Amino acid sequence: MCLSELLRELRQSGVDASESRIRWAIKTGKVSRPRVDSSFRFDFRAENVAELVAYFADREVSHVAK
Repeated sequence: MCLSELLRELRQSGVDASESRIRWAIKTGKVSRPRVDSSFRFDFRAENVAELVAYFADREVSHVAK
């Protein structure tokens, strides 16, 4: 799935993450890097969605706890 589909999936899961937050999480190794298709765009899979949901959910909990 492409980035816009990923953002829709995340919102449906209750995660409000922007493209820049997703790219930062990937670049810094907080989540695993998804496959890249032949046009050098990320190809997100169900595993990537689940990992991002878990990562951002954890970030929200730790942010609220402070």
